[in-house]
Amino acid sequence: MINAFAINDARLTRLDDENKNLNSAIWLDLLEPTGEEREMLQEGLGQSLASFLELEDIEASARFFEDEDGLHLHSFFYCEDEQNFADLASVAFTIRDGRLFTLRDRELPAFRLYRMRSRSQRLLECNAYEVLLDLFETKIEQLADVIENVYADLEELSRVILNGTQDEAFNEALSTLTEQEDTSSKVRLCLMDTQRALGFLVRKTRLPANQLEQAREILRDIESLQPHNESLFQKVNFLMQAAMGYINIEQNKIMKFFSVVSVMFLPATLVASTYGMNFEFMPELHFKYGYPMAIGLMIAAALTPYIYFKRKGWL
Repeated sequence: MINAFAINDARLTRLDDENKNLNSAIWLDLLEPTGEEREMLQEGLGQSLASFLELEDIEASARFFEDEDGLHLHSFFYCEDEQNFADLASVAFTIRDGRLFTLRDRELPAFRLYRMRSRSQRLLECNAYEVLLDLFETKIEQLADVIENVYADLEELSRVILNGTQDEAFNEALSTLTEQEDTSSKVRLCLMDTQRALGFLVRKTRLPANQLEQAREILRDIESLQPHNESLFQKVNFLMQAAMGYINIEQNKIMKFFSVVSVMFLPATLVASTYGMNFEFMPELHFKYGYPMAIGLMIAAALTPYIYFKRKGWL
């Protein structure tokens, strides 16, 4: 699908499908374009698009470059998959002849939010770079919201985990904690990738004064979010280590209990095995009270370690 937007009264206006004139568009947003749509862009505007396989490259030379087809930026955008787990989607940005092309394989919250805002938000310079930076700015705002949500969830999880009671709520907190760790790591990767993309854009292009200041402002926002996200990442690790510590303590208590019980019954087992030998000549073999005596010895052998461990506080 091709979503085409033109400038009308300093606002982005979506072009109708029936009367869509791609030459008048300043922003062409391609969502899972078909082969026919790719050919239409190639024939009508002379613009070739990257393949979705190329979007997965992580080398800087493959994600940020400039050639005869324009200026190319490949950037990660935060999203959620069908199971509501954190995920990243690569988006290809191309600026050529004053027109912005975006290529993506799924609907993204940042794009949806920017389209909603563009209905009432006026553009200052009305150029492709401003649209690109506005998308990046919306992306950073979304990441800030994600960080705030992670912080709020960690505050609740910390109360459950630091309580140390291993119940159903504790197990659910561990599961949620792993999800927050994954979310935090993807936010960090997204921030770093955006920082690299903006750095390349500032170095390689002569941005208008307003866009240059906007790009620097976004970079400052990223620099302020990175330490905050890093502190959340460390808190996630701390809570995970605390949870594992509580689990180890409980396991040690169980192993300690079984160890003490084994030691308690070891002397009794020795007494029972001694009097279970089938030698013909044993001193107590014909003793009238031999059986009660053996039972008493086993009870005494078991109680003595129990009393000792109890006084030591090991039980």
